Amino acid sequence: MTHDKESPTVFQIKPVGRLRIASVAAATALLAAACGGGSSAGDSGAAGPPKAGGTLTVALGGDPVSLYPRAVTPLVREVSRPIVDSLLALDPATRKPVPWLAESFQANADATEFTFKLRSGVTFSDGTLLTAKVVKQNFDDIIANKAKSAGSTAVSLLEGGGYKETTAPDDRTVVQKFARPYPTWPLWAASTGFGILAPKTLALPLDDRFDKVVGTGPFVLQSYVKNSQVVLTKRKGYAWGPKTAKHTGDAYLDKVVYKVITEPSVRTGALKTGQVQLAGSLNPSDIAPVRAAGFSIVAQRIPRLAEGIVVTGADREPLKDAAVRQALVKAVDAKQVRDTLLTPEWGVPSSVVTGTVVGHSDQSALLKPDQAAAAALLDKAGWKPGGDGIRTKDGKRLTLKLGWLERGNPWDRPLVELVTAQYKKIGVELKPELATAAQSVEALTARNKWDLFLSGVAGGLDAGVGLLGTFASTPPNFYNVQDAALQPLLLKQATTTDEAARDKILADAQQRILSEGLYTPLVEDTAVVAVGKKVHGFALDADSRLPTLLDVWLS
Repeated sequence: MTHDKESPTVFQIKPVGRLRIASVAAATALLAAACGGGSSAGDSGAAGPPKAGGTLTVALGGDPVSLYPRAVTPLVREVSRPIVDSLLALDPATRKPVPWLAESFQANADATEFTFKLRSGVTFSDGTLLTAKVVKQNFDDIIANKAKSAGSTAVSLLEGGGYKETTAPDDRTVVQKFARPYPTWPLWAASTGFGILAPKTLALPLDDRFDKVVGTGPFVLQSYVKNSQVVLTKRKGYAWGPKTAKHTGDAYLDKVVYKVITEPSVRTGALKTGQVQLAGSLNPSDIAPVRAAGFSIVAQRIPRLAEGIVVTGADREPLKDAAVRQALVKAVDAKQVRDTLLTPEWGVPSSVVTGTVVGHSDQSALLKPDQAAAAALLDKAGWKPGGDGIRTKDGKRLTLKLGWLERGNPWDRPLVELVTAQYKKIGVELKPELATAAQSVEALTARNKWDLFLSGVAGGLDAGVGLLGTFASTPPNFYNVQDAALQPLLLKQATTTDEAARDKILADAQQRILSEGLYTPLVEDTAVVAVGKKVHGFALDADSRLPTLLDVWLS
C-alpha cells in the first residue's frame, strides 16, 4: 500500500450527504445524460509480477475540451485524474473516504469544520512543494473564479455546504469551515474537481489553463491536440498514491495516450485491430463481438439516478390521483427492458438511485411488475377499458404526454417504444414527444405541456445530494413535485450526521417516491469497459470512471 502506516485516519464521521434543496438539480439531470455513459470498474487481473514500461492507449468517446480538472466538460475527469491528486480518495469497495494527499482528516462535532493533515515531502511535477498554503490558494481560486465557472460542480458543492473559508495554521495543516453541517464534505473532497493544482497553474488566467495543468499526480501532461489525442508521461519520483493503491512508487506505464474516437463502431474497430487497448461507452451490441475478440468486459453501475419516467403532471388529472400514478409503476417491467434492449451487464433498477450510490435502499418489492394489480388500480380510479383497449372516464381517454430527448444511447428510442407498449397493455395511451434539452427545460418550466418526462441521469455518489433532491418541491421544482410529505424527509437527511439514522431517512424518501408513483425506474445506468488481454491491474474508481492508472501495467 502507498500510505504511511504510522499516519492513521482519525476522521470519525461517516460519509453521509447534504441536500441542496434550492439547487437546479433537475435542470442538471436533463443535460447530464448528454455526457455519455462512462467507464466501469473492475480488475482485468494480472499475469505474473507487474513490470514497468509501455504505452497504454485509451479510446475516448469525445474530446475532453480541457484538462483543467474544474472545467465544465463531460470527459475532463477521465484525462485529468492521473495528473492531479486530491486531499482524499474514495475506496471503490466501500465508497468511504481514505487518505491521499492528506494523511489524516477529522471533523468537529457538527461537521462544520474539517481539519486535514498533509503528507510531508509531496511535490508538484515542477518541483514546487505541496503546503497548506497552496491548498488554501486552490480553494480561494475556486471562489475567486466562480463567476466565470457557470455549472462548475466544485463551486456548487462548496456553496451547498455554505463554504466559509480555508485556512493554513501551519505548513501541513488545512482547516476548512462551512456555515452549515456538511457531513458529506470528505466524500466530495476526494473528487477530481478538487484536485490540487500547482501555483504555476493558478497564476494563469482561467481560460489559459486548459492545457497547462501542473499537479502532484503520477503522470504529467505532455501534449493535447483538440479532437485528436492527449498524451501523458510518467512522473518520476511519485511516492504518495492513495491508500487504495496496490503499490508504492512510480506508475508502471511510461505513457498514456487518449485517442478521441467519437463513433462507437469505430471505437470497436480500433479495439479489434489493436489501435487501442481500453475503451468505455460500449454499445450493448458491441459487447459480444469485443469479448469474442479476446477483450475482458467489466461493468459497474454508475452512481446516479436510475434512468426512468418522472411524473410532472401530479397537480392535475389524471395523475393527480395516486392510484393512476401507482398503476404506471406496476405496469412497467424493467427486467424486460434490460433483457430486450441491453445485456446482462446492465442491472435491473431496485430503487430511484442506482446500487452504487451511497444511501441506496433496495425497494425491489415496490417495483415488481404486476399488470393485473395495475389494471385493478385503474378500475378503482374509475378508468374503464374502451372499445380500442384505451381506458376512458367521463368521456375522456386515458392519454398521457411524455417528453423525452435523445441522449446518445442506442436504446433511447426503443425504450420509449417498449414503455409505450407496456402502458398500452393496461389501457394507457402514451404520446411521446421528442425535444431538445433546451425545449425540455422550457416545457418543464411551463409545467403544463407534459404529464411525464423521461428523466436525464443526474450523477452523484450520494443519494441526498442532487439525486433525491430532484424531487424537492421547493424552487425551481422543474418536475412539478406536489408531495408535501416527502419534503421533510429531504430536509432532515441534509443535516443528519449519524449514518444509520440518515440511511433510514433516505430509505424512507426512496420508498415514498416509489409508493406514491412519482418515479418509475427503467434502466440502471451501467458503465461497460473493454480491457485488452495485455492490460493488467486495471480497476476504476468509486465513481465508475478512469482512475489514476498508477497500478496499471502491460505484459
